[in-house]
Amino acid sequence: MAKKRNPKGMKDFICKGIFCEKNIKRDSLIIAVVVIAAASLVGATKYGYFKKNLEQRQERARADMIVKSHINDEFQNNSRNKINSIQSRIDSGIWKDYQTQWYGFKIKYPQDWNKPIAGIPVGDSGAEYRYGFRKAGDDDDKYIGFDVAVYDINKTKELTSTGEYPKLKDGITAETEGCETIEGHLIETGEYPAEFIYIPYDDDCFQPVLFFSVTQGQYIYNIVPVVRAGAEASGDPMVEVSDNLPEFFEAISFFENIEIVRPKPKPVPKITAPKPVSYKKDSLGRLVCAKDNDKPSKSKQNKGKHLDMECCLDPDEYPNPHCYYPPEKYGKYLR
Repeated sequence: MAKKRNPKGMKDFICKGIFCEKNIKRDSLIIAVVVIAAASLVGATKYGYFKKNLEQRQERARADMIVKSHINDEFQNNSRNKINSIQSRIDSGIWKDYQTQWYGFKIKYPQDWNKPIAGIPVGDSGAEYRYGFRKAGDDDDKYIGFDVAVYDINKTKELTSTGEYPKLKDGITAETEGCETIEGHLIETGEYPAEFIYIPYDDDCFQPVLFFSVTQGQYIYNIVPVVRAGAEASGDPMVEVSDNLPEFFEAISFFENIEIVRPKPKPVPKITAPKPVSYKKDSLGRLVCAKDNDKPSKSKQNKGKHLDMECCLDPDEYPNPHCYYPPEKYGKYLR
């Protein structure tokens, strides 16, 4: 005979679980505690992993900075030593002086070079004025001299906007990793107030370039080697300038800012004479005689010398400063 099931016993057994209404609060609390504990364990594990990963990345970044700093220091020391070595081999005792008080600087250049040429640049990239120092003679040297390009800070704002500032290589952007800055290439010389900007030929980010820059007062002065028209600077600029234009490094050591002195413009005389009552304007806007066939003659109405009021000058009249008198017609009365 089969044993009968005890419904009440089965119910009591099940009610010890989570299916009885009377235990639902207790069971919900237990489940919540278990879930929170599990989440905390997983979170702690992930946090530990990410923290360790972050620390490892920070450590690698610090190591990279130390390596880059060491490389930059070595690069700058080598560059300074190279410049000092070149300067020590050049005799500049009889070099010529050049100075301009208009833009406030002076510099020396070799005695056998041409007289410097100064002028407003044509098609230049922002320079306000440019001074050219050139070798004498018609030779085939790749480097023919150097320029001092003067930039107005009010217009150019900063060194990075000047025409000589290094440009990124094709396909490289400012966001490219490791190409955000060229600080390692800006070399403080110490001997004179100029920054030496040098990008070597094998740089990964910027096109090769070499020049000095001084910022003083209202102006930026870029002193830059000049390549002969038709030639190209295809190698490392430090090597090429050292071999073809060593005088450049000695010339920069003489660069010095001086006080800017400019002559005051002469005041324009104020015209106090009355304006003529009769006249016409020529093609240049000048006041001239309105009579097409004016024949100068003494006035019949006014006695004695008097002021011309028609821009038609007569022998007994004073020239009116508002008028223009063609010299071919009135010249003898203007003496």
